[in-house]
Amino acid sequence: MSRTADAVIIGGGVTGASLAFHLASRGVKGVVVLERKFLAAGGTGRSVGVIRQLYPSPETCRMVLSSLRVFQNFREVVGGDSGYVGCGALIGVSPAMLPSLERSLEIQREVGIRAELLPPHELARLEPRIDPSGLGAVLHEPESGYGDPTAVTLGYAAAARDRGVAIEQGVAVTEIRVDGGRVTGVVTQNGESIHSRVVVNAAGLWAGAVAALAGITLPIVVGRHPVFIVKRGAAFGPPHPVYLDLAGGTYVRPETGDLTLTGSLVEDETRHPMDPELLGNEAGFEEAAEALELTSRAIPALADAHYQQGYAGAFDITPDWMPILDESPVRGFYIAAGMSGHGFKLAPAVGQMMAELITGGRTTVNRAPFAFDRFAAARRRGESFVGSFLGSS
Repeated sequence: MSRTADAVIIGGGVTGASLAFHLASRGVKGVVVLERKFLAAGGTGRSVGVIRQLYPSPETCRMVLSSLRVFQNFREVVGGDSGYVGCGALIGVSPAMLPSLERSLEIQREVGIRAELLPPHELARLEPRIDPSGLGAVLHEPESGYGDPTAVTLGYAAAARDRGVAIEQGVAVTEIRVDGGRVTGVVTQNGESIHSRVVVNAAGLWAGAVAALAGITLPIVVGRHPVFIVKRGAAFGPPHPVYLDLAGGTYVRPETGDLTLTGSLVEDETRHPMDPELLGNEAGFEEAAEALELTSRAIPALADAHYQQGYAGAFDITPDWMPILDESPVRGFYIAAGMSGHGFKLAPAVGQMMAELITGGRTTVNRAPFAFDRFAAARRRGESFVGSFLGSS
């Protein structure tokens, strides 16, 4: 049994759904999305959904601003509800981090991102419950906040279907066919062959395994990133904004029902590789206690919050903590993976960039920082997640 498609997208997370929408919107017919489980079943469904705009390069700043505008106007642009809550974001840095933050702030302002730099003593007028000790400055992004990654995925998928995209769930790819250095299609678990000269690896945490089917090795580590949920007490008051404490090493994100999602920013996820099949497993109380100690230092009023649960999230991490958005050495086989914790907030722009690349080769945003071969350069060295905020110091 066989058929033909103009493009096959492997992976039904937020990246694959966004790409399907953008390809169809650019007039590509016969787009097929193959998802081995169900939409948003992987890393997307376990993302905390924070939308922050602090990045150290013009390209990523432009992409996140473009994506934010989509989240803010999702019903009109795509359809459905993004779950966007513009509660604002505060990003605290140590005195040593301040020069790097000031450089990143200049880039933000150049591309039109709204942000202001505050000395620690002014933090109280925005969020008096944050402890300013140890901070050198705080960046305030009034339009940042959080969204619903699963809702965004489903919204893109529904809009893609309306444009003729076939989205097939419960269908795993078992073979990628290559002939003469060019991709020619895929074979599914059902033994069906789908002939296509365009195949996109948007498989998230499983992108390395998918790439290997085409003889491609991706420099990606799947790193464990546990997330913890606590319930705020009645005395806490109104919800807090998103707070990313780069100095103390923690983050908090409000949720409905008086809940807060939190986790560590000091763990090096690359040192904690994880089998992606363990995604969503329960996190231990001991590691929860360590993370919540950092949280209560940042916002002492959360020390009395009631612990609800913890689960194992994960990042697909490249050496520089930035995604690979490029055609691979196998012609027609494209990579949109290695999101390194940025996948949700960049998904609208990533879908657009990849659609532009596939259909015309020219992209609105310079894609050189996301090139497949950039890690071959000897100058490349390991970064960190915090480095993706401020760059190398």
